Amino acid sequence: MTYVTIADVRKTCGIGSTEISDADVTLLIAECEPQVERSLNTTFTPTERIDIMNGNGTVRMVLDKNPVLALRELKIDGTTITPSYVAVYKESGLIVLDSYNEVEKNIFINKPNAIVVKYVHGFMEENESVITTTTAATIAGTSVSVSVSDESAFTDGNWVEIYSMDGNKEAAKISSSSTGVLVLDQLTQAHESGSSVRELKVSEVVKKLMNVTVSLAMVARIVGQSYTDIVGYNLAEFHAQKGEPYTQWRETANQLFKERDRLLTMIKPRPYMV
Repeated sequence: MTYVTIADVRKTCGIGSTEISDADVTLLIAECEPQVERSLNTTFTPTERIDIMNGNGTVRMVLDKNPVLALRELKIDGTTITPSYVAVYKESGLIVLDSYNEVEKNIFINKPNAIVVKYVHGFMEENESVITTTTAATIAGTSVSVSVSDESAFTDGNWVEIYSMDGNKEAAKISSSSTGVLVLDQLTQAHESGSSVRELKVSEVVKKLMNVTVSLAMVARIVGQSYTDIVGYNLAEFHAQKGEPYTQWRETANQLFKERDRLLTMIKPRPYMV
């Protein structure tokens, strides 16, 4: 997924199409965005993942990636566990079995590669301007039709988070919509009537960080291609010197570095379990 646009990046760095073409900016965006995700050890798009892990003989385990938006499937030594029997701690990626699960002794059996978990993870935030509530109780399943008070602000293909005072919370993708209905790709929990449904979006801080990172790459490109610039003139005994051709770009880079560092104080790398 592309998080920023050519226009966004140009607005951040001030470099026009005469200096760097739109095609090259597109390539720089494609190079930089995955590097930012990798450095922060997360993705900013809901992504499905399967972890195959060793059991630890306890009721709790930590998944490899977080935040965890939805637990889709869990098997312990070949036995399928109903997701509603598992507590999910979104930010840490911790999952905890409750006493009603289908596994003998109610633990993650201490056995190599015995735990298989399918889940959706991604660093997303709620879009506070796209919110509705359910008008009927919702059951678990696939292609679930969720009755809502107003679906008009939601977009097919986007992700939502559904939760309420029943304590159940998970994310799902909008497959389609119609008047008063959102069809979600999968729900693993039941949700009571009156549950909040909120669209998820990429953080504005993240998008700004992407813009700054690509802008730094563009400034480096400008400096690199300035090696042929004329910096001085000689005419008989007259000599004129223009100075360094990229002085202003050095200052631009310094300001962008400062902004990048400020943004990184607001977005910490996600922990990774091994």
